Amino acid sequence: MSVSRQKSYKIIYDVKYNGKYSNILLLNELNDFSSKDRAFITYITYGVLSKINRLDYIIKKYSNIAFSKISKQARVILEIAIFEIVYMNSTVDYATVNEAVKLAQKNDNRAKGFVNAVLRKIAADVPNDEYIYKELKSKDFKSFITTYYSIGDFVFERLQNNYSSEFIIKLMDSMDNTPNIYIRRNNLKIDNENFLKEISYINSDFEIVGTEHTILKYKTFDRVAKNDLFEKGYYSVQDLGSTKAVLALDPCAGGEVLDLCAAPGGKSIFAAQLMNNKGKIISHDISRAKLNLLDKEAKRLGIDIINTSENDATVYNEGYENKFDRVICDVPCSGIGVMRRKPEIRYKDNSDINDSIKAQYKILENAARYTKNGRILVYSTCTLGREENQDIISRFLSENPKFKLIMENEFYPFIDDSDGFYICNMRKHS
Repeated sequence: MSVSRQKSYKIIYDVKYNGKYSNILLLNELNDFSSKDRAFITYITYGVLSKINRLDYIIKKYSNIAFSKISKQARVILEIAIFEIVYMNSTVDYATVNEAVKLAQKNDNRAKGFVNAVLRKIAADVPNDEYIYKELKSKDFKSFITTYYSIGDFVFERLQNNYSSEFIIKLMDSMDNTPNIYIRRNNLKIDNENFLKEISYINSDFEIVGTEHTILKYKTFDRVAKNDLFEKGYYSVQDLGSTKAVLALDPCAGGEVLDLCAAPGGKSIFAAQLMNNKGKIISHDISRAKLNLLDKEAKRLGIDIINTSENDATVYNEGYENKFDRVICDVPCSGIGVMRRKPEIRYKDNSDINDSIKAQYKILENAARYTKNGRILVYSTCTLGREENQDIISRFLSENPKFKLIMENEFYPFIDDSDGFYICNMRKHS
């Protein structure tokens, strides 16, 4: 049995049934695998998790057992094998079937005969994805979108309430694509010319997309956060959406910045670099463990103006009243914009969304009180739809006339090549 397939199985099973997070598991559990195996496991994991409903649709077509009676272990094994057969040209079908049977022997021995029978049917009559698409598109729109693009009711309803059918299809097509990798030079440690020279020795297959801050785009970059240049603090990995939020903040050297909900810390880091490590940044988050990672990252990059503090952003801090030149609140949200990176978000029911929206508004209200007159407040999320974005800002501006809108924008993978993101910046007037 392939060790890499067993690892893929374990990660997918833990995400589906044990509440684990795919990006964290992939980051922490692949250190002992070769570059080739890491790529295989990552591709399988994200591929299966982003297509669960579609893969299960195929299982139901070929299984003579009711889907509800198929064990969790067998479902995951079948999902992996069907993904390989239908969506990976690099594997041979009979080998995939044999590997799946071995996985069943190890993880659910009673299901090995069933797994073998279903997969042999599929291998003999490989379902064409184009046919599956057309078959599902002939159904009602909700069935088509939730099954083919593998999203739950909450995500579907959020998208349908905000966008046209054509837009939803384009968006979900882009969510099926592997996101590009963006790295940004650390101006505190290396200049542009030397950075481009040094990074080319490690991976020269990049496109320069941001000249002022030396932002490079890669299709692939194995061990992007595990090489000598990264360890020396010469660059950071950050999606364009997160970068744009900091540019909207426009932090200045010598200023005082408050980053509420700061973890994992990319915005605080970029702000410090834009400030040339001069001034003061206070970075709050409710998780001390995540703040410890931010402290470690700041040290790697040679940044010493960031002060981290464990704090609940929904609780008002009287000592911060009118204290900061720049305040950014990248609030906790439903995360629909980052489904490419965190495919488990596709299936969350978000039954507590109303409580989340109340918390978002409370954080924004507090952030407003912390902002000095004449200065900038930024509100951002990594989700899509007016409920957690435009509606909140519209209410806020109507209740807080001292704030004037400068800019608000939503970003989309298929338009902006970034995660789905909402950014709004406002100026506080006296």
